[in-house]
Amino acid sequence: MIAATSVASAAPTAERCQQGLDHAAKNDLPRAALYLEGCETLDLEPTLASQIAKTRASVAHKLDASKLSAMTVVTTPEGMLAETDAMPGERFTTPATIWTKAGDYKINIAPDAATLDASQGLTTTASIDPFSRRTVIINVPKKQAAPKDGKVDFRDEVDEQATHKGPPPKQKFGSILPKKYRKPGADGTGGPQLDDPLALRESTVAWRLGARFGGGLVMQDSSTAASFSIAALAARELAGPVSLATRLGWSHRRVDAVALEVGVGVQLASTPSLTLSAGAGVRGEVRVQDTYAMQEVARVGIGGAVGLDLSLLQVPVTIGLRFEPGFTELMPGVRAHGFMLEVGYDWR
Repeated sequence: MIAATSVASAAPTAERCQQGLDHAAKNDLPRAALYLEGCETLDLEPTLASQIAKTRASVAHKLDASKLSAMTVVTTPEGMLAETDAMPGERFTTPATIWTKAGDYKINIAPDAATLDASQGLTTTASIDPFSRRTVIINVPKKQAAPKDGKVDFRDEVDEQATHKGPPPKQKFGSILPKKYRKPGADGTGGPQLDDPLALRESTVAWRLGARFGGGLVMQDSSTAASFSIAALAARELAGPVSLATRLGWSHRRVDAVALEVGVGVQLASTPSLTLSAGAGVRGEVRVQDTYAMQEVARVGIGGAVGLDLSLLQVPVTIGLRFEPGFTELMPGVRAHGFMLEVGYDWR
């Protein structure tokens, strides 16, 4: 049996290529494909090389049109000797492609012929479907060297004069904290004192300016009318989320007025893109007209203001709602209250 077995090496040779031509002439297509694999890399006589190229193309075309399936055997590492009952009587060096019928096959892998003859290699099985191609990957473990007996001698020469008697001396260990984070000391270690980012300190934030344009309704004496306004704002942080807010504006109503407002604002919520804040203040008005509808108008008035502002942080735009109640009379027995929707621009 061993004598009848041939080896198809993955490394092509002229002799192996000639055997491939012989198998092709006998119409043994699977063996012809196995033996002709890699022949195109050899430096052969031109006529023989041309014949091999044409035969390889013809064999490949016939195998593709046949009912056979292709099984490629790959091992890690490469260059292992293998045999399979998919092609009895042949041994080959991996990687190699075997053309065979559909079915279940055994594949035996060994590093050399002696190990393969002694059935001491690796054996695996592979199932091949009809008209299919499959790659079988086999990982071959490396041989581990046998453990050796060793000897360790713990007997060392002892220097009596270097031997320490009594308790062990105290050890001094330095700080694992980098020097730049230590407090400055007399020995010059440590870096500059760092400021606490959470400590409260006097605000150095400049005044922030803005402009508002609004429109809405004014309610007075059980009637309503349209109005619009324009105002300039200035704000400065006081402590935490609280800020001082001032406003100077002009409103066009049935009775036009110039108003000065002082109040506070509180930041209610904040995200990377939006900020919601609320404000309240006291407003003083100076009316432009002396009379309205044959009635005398109070030239000076006092009122309040409450509102919500939604600031878009990606662009310097703010949208707000305001309610402006009047505390003093506009005309005898009449007070004016305004409700406004505003759009503003902030210089941040």
